Amino acid sequence: MEQGTEPLLYAAVDPEARQGAYYGPDRMGLTGPTTQVKVPRTARGKDLAASLWSVAEDLTGTSLPPTGAPTNWG
Repeated sequence: MEQGTEPLLYAAVDPEARQGAYYGPDRMGLTGPTTQVKVPRTARGKDLAASLWSVAEDLTGTSLPPTGAPTNWG
């Protein structure tokens, strides 16, 4: 397995991975085995999150219903 994909795969399939946690290399954020690490300061902004979400919606042609909107999921 390529080490660059290890944190993503760990978060996706390891039963010990916690929902909402951030995983990466354990040595200064650059190398080492995958472990839970602190989210980088540059990735914590709400404006950045909103911007990334908007780009994802544009690229996929999908969007979530507005909060409180009824859904037809079952």
